[in-house]
Amino acid sequence: MLEEQLNGLYEQYGYHKFRMSKFEDYDLYAQNKDFLKSGHIITFTDVDGELKALKPDITLSIMKNNNGSSEKVYYNENVYRDMGGTFKEILQVGVESVGQLDPYAEAEVIALAAKSLELLSEDCVLDLSDVSFVSCLLDDMALSGQVREQVLEFIAQKNVPGVQALADRGLITIENAQTIAQLMSIYAPLRQGIDQAGQLARNDASWDALRQLSLVASILEGFGLGDRVHLDFSLVNSMDYYNGVIFQGFLQNIPFPELSGGRYDNLPRKMGKQVGAIGFALYMGRLEPYFGREKQYDADLMLTYGPDADLADLAAFVEKLRSRGLGVRCQRQGDPVGGGRCRKTERYVRGMKPEEVLV
Repeated sequence: MLEEQLNGLYEQYGYHKFRMSKFEDYDLYAQNKDFLKSGHIITFTDVDGELKALKPDITLSIMKNNNGSSEKVYYNENVYRDMGGTFKEILQVGVESVGQLDPYAEAEVIALAAKSLELLSEDCVLDLSDVSFVSCLLDDMALSGQVREQVLEFIAQKNVPGVQALADRGLITIENAQTIAQLMSIYAPLRQGIDQAGQLARNDASWDALRQLSLVASILEGFGLGDRVHLDFSLVNSMDYYNGVIFQGFLQNIPFPELSGGRYDNLPRKMGKQVGAIGFALYMGRLEPYFGREKQYDADLMLTYGPDADLADLAAFVEKLRSRGLGVRCQRQGDPVGGGRCRKTERYVRGMKPEEVLV
């Protein structure tokens, strides 16, 4: 099962499972609405008169329960979110690392993100950006708040003509427009992309950001993931939430990110915790178009048996079939069958050979 494979991966790296109830105090979400993707939350009043909410997010609960110490957790939890005007229950799998994070801790979570994607499909890629580097470049340009927001929007869209239009209107210099266009053009394996970004660095802060990113790249190469992670500075969304590396994972034939994550130190600081944090979430509900719709059949074979059947021989015969990868449902003949769809039905006869019933 896919969830069990993911859980096994995270446990190999020393992460333990985080469990929570379906409900949280509504105040947790009301006080941190700027960290939620949607402001719509399902609420109710419990028997004590307290206002509760069906959880729309797991990260907030993890940070709420952290006591300021280092913690590495993973989770498989359902969240409840507004999607297209309708609340839906969504299975989310994720990883969070909290504490005094160094480049190894960052690279470890990024590696787990890449390895999670590989468990889903070999046709995957993890795109990574560093919002601190982008911020350093824009800080050096001394843009007004409104122009800066417009530039960030154009970077996310890779809209070079839009940036050029700002230069034509005198809102940014031609030199800055060229720098931004070069930034947009970077899409390469992480190490190669860092070398390209080095041509744009203008101050000590931007060089420090690249040095940190270069160290992370070296560690990822140690994990054997040098070519799987690509640098793409168009990932600039949620810069109020993220403060360092951010990343998104993609699978072939799925038009949306299947995974997203990054460094988010601002949240624990807002909660009064002097720790850093990095994590990611997999959106399992988006896997359906990739892995196909619901199975047409629940088992390959329904094997019926009569009242005189040798049940020990039946059990041995069924195990031979299952060892060949078949799903087999056994049913006493004549009993009503409720639910369950099988591709083929056969009557068990003592001495049958597996070849006689192979589907």
